[in-house]
Amino acid sequence: MPHSNAVPMPLPVVDLIRHKLLLLQGRLAVVEPEQATLMEAMGRVLAQPIVAFRDSPSIDVSAMDGYAVQLSDIGPAPLPITGTTTAGSIPMELQPKTAIRIFTGAAVPHGAEVVVPREHCLESENEIVIEVAANRYSLGTNIRRRAENASRGEEVLQSGCLIDGPRASTIATFHESRSFQVRRKVTVSIINTGDELIEAGEPVQPWQIRDSNGPMLHTMLAANSWITVRRIHAKDDAEEIKNRIAEALNQSDAILLTGGVSMGDTDHVPGAIQATLSEIVFHKLPIRPGKPILGAVGPRGQLIMGLPGNPVSVAVTFRRFAYPLLCHVSGQSGLKFSFSAQVHSSDEKTLDLVWFRLVTFKEPGIAEILSNQGSGDLAALGRSHGFVEIPSGATSNGSFQFYDWKGLTL
Repeated sequence: MPHSNAVPMPLPVVDLIRHKLLLLQGRLAVVEPEQATLMEAMGRVLAQPIVAFRDSPSIDVSAMDGYAVQLSDIGPAPLPITGTTTAGSIPMELQPKTAIRIFTGAAVPHGAEVVVPREHCLESENEIVIEVAANRYSLGTNIRRRAENASRGEEVLQSGCLIDGPRASTIATFHESRSFQVRRKVTVSIINTGDELIEAGEPVQPWQIRDSNGPMLHTMLAANSWITVRRIHAKDDAEEIKNRIAEALNQSDAILLTGGVSMGDTDHVPGAIQATLSEIVFHKLPIRPGKPILGAVGPRGQLIMGLPGNPVSVAVTFRRFAYPLLCHVSGQSGLKFSFSAQVHSSDEKTLDLVWFRLVTFKEPGIAEILSNQGSGDLAALGRSHGFVEIPSGATSNGSFQFYDWKGLTL
């Protein structure tokens, strides 16, 4: 076959970005599992499937308050009440031509075939008269049958889910022993670089700036109970940045750096990362804001991301790229990180890059592009509800993926 000199077609912008992220994700180590009790596991990532150790319900139970009777006894004749059963009581025995008072969740008495609601009965202290015709009932009416929710041995929760309130309830019901496996917490180190940074609340000169990236990232990370956060500052010095990265690699599963990733004389982050025997997987993506973004992997599979220094760039690139990768490191699976929103814009601007534009919601489902002065406009960032992803060459009118600042969408 003759050799082809054809130049491979470049990937579309969106596919190129996805390809780069998958390359990085495939190199990352997922944190290992550990044993925990249910109270210790709240907000953690489940590391094993949960299998029902018994049927649910484990016995036939009443779906409402009423009277347990046999189907053939429903009629105008009074039925004597021979007992009362409540949730948690041992099942009783129902005799023909009688009724047993029953409450929601109680075991259905042996011999009972239906539960008649109290509102369908004329009640007295010792007997009832059922006022609704028998043809309104059939075998099993108002009875929740054994195993109708789940059968013994059935998988009720998959590994990789976040243990929130509903999931905790499921584990409490279906897992037989006191402990189970969860992923340990992900330790994330934030390294803010820059000689000009001053801590919030401290006096600041006109040529200095308050460190907004550190508090922003710390807050966004700390909102996730499966993350432990460390925060570090480094001057614009190659050796200091290298030392801070090396120290963080010994204590962290992921490192997020801000600033110093572009091509200026004080942009030491790429070289410092390589000096720690870490490997840069990509540097620069066709996006705005945040084009200088850097993705790397540490010697033990740690995630390293160099985010640009401007606050809007940091917020957008963290939410769009770093956060999903952190979820992967945590062992979570089956997540959706955005949803579709209808966008209205007063301009017809386009870019040959993927464009992340800040938006607000004036009404449910309808996002409006938020006017801003660029990637340093913290006032606009604070007014925004999130951002939309505008594909290369598209105007900002139509349906696009929306990312909110709070985190993931299940």
